[in-house]
Amino acid sequence: MSKSIPTERELLRCIYNMYESSFPVEGPSIGKVMVEIDIEAIAKKLGCDKHILFGYLFYHLDHKYRYSTGENSSVHLFASKVGELRHAINLPYLAAILAGQDQEHSKFIWSLGASLVALALSVGAIIAQLVTAK
Repeated sequence: MSKSIPTERELLRCIYNMYESSFPVEGPSIGKVMVEIDIEAIAKKLGCDKHILFGYLFYHLDHKYRYSTGENSSVHLFASKVGELRHAINLPYLAAILAGQDQEHSKFIWSLGASLVALALSVGAIIAQLVTAK
């Protein structure tokens, strides 16, 4: 049985739900936004391979969402090591990304619903014309 690969939204939602209660972290300034995560526990919860999940976070999602804040500095979504933290996620940034994805998903659902209603009305109108034409 092959293991599934979670969608970006599923992965971010899972991490957020698992670690939102551990925020904010006390300690140095890096620790106030970066939260250490357990890749193995997340992979187990999502039913995927921990190595695939690490690669997904490190090579794809961090690259996708990383942005530069200056000549030698950037904001990362995920880091394999930050200070003493291993496998750390920027939880406030993750929450912002997830909020945007949730908003886009909501727009999609409303658009799909409106399209289905329009389709049903169109089919109903065609059926009504066919019935009355005879």
